[in-house]
Amino acid sequence: MRTAEDLALLLHDPESGAPLVDSSSLPRALAGAVVLQLVLDDRARLEDRRWNTHLVIGDRGTTGDHVLDLALERLPADPTPKAAIEKLQSRIKDPLMAGLVHDGSVRLEERTFLGIPRSPLYPAVDRRRRDAVAARMRSVLVDGVAPGADDAALVALLRAVKAEHKVVPEGQVPKRALRDRSKVIAEGEWAGEAVRKAIADLYAAVAVAAGAGAAASGG
Repeated sequence: MRTAEDLALLLHDPESGAPLVDSSSLPRALAGAVVLQLVLDDRARLEDRRWNTHLVIGDRGTTGDHVLDLALERLPADPTPKAAIEKLQSRIKDPLMAGLVHDGSVRLEERTFLGIPRSPLYPAVDRRRRDAVAARMRSVLVDGVAPGADDAALVALLRAVKAEHKVVPEGQVPKRALRDRSKVIAEGEWAGEAVRKAIADLYAAVAVAAGAGAAASGG
């Protein structure tokens, strides 16, 4: 669960615990990270067919991680990447954040308004992991360090929800430069063609799903 957990930490403000992207983009980005982790772990593969790319599940055996196991249980046989993200987007965030609470990275802060539950906050308890991931993101986005597959995946997912500037300190680098650099990374061949294609396909699916979800909620 490296990719999804790291992304969840990056997309929450460590002080307030509030999400750094909108309520439509966040669950879809996390679902995309889980799907991508299944591909990186050789549990699934992306297969080009006549009209679409499909996610083919190859191994549904237990992984030892409750979120990945939940994804494998919920996903149909061969959805498109976008369909897989939509299938998981309402089911991934809560158990994923619960795992980070259990690990001591964040704490759960329940909220209500006039007695009605609101989305909880997740302030940082131990910032070391988030700070380390953020430093890696700055090294590849700002310093030009060549990323490994995990970091390229994270950059692509941040780019899909337009959140690169949420990770790099404000004013350090122009937003346009960050977008340009993240595009190079998302489309680069950092870990071989199969992984590059998986990152590209999941980036596209998250971007489309998040955009569609935001439009629907806005309407």
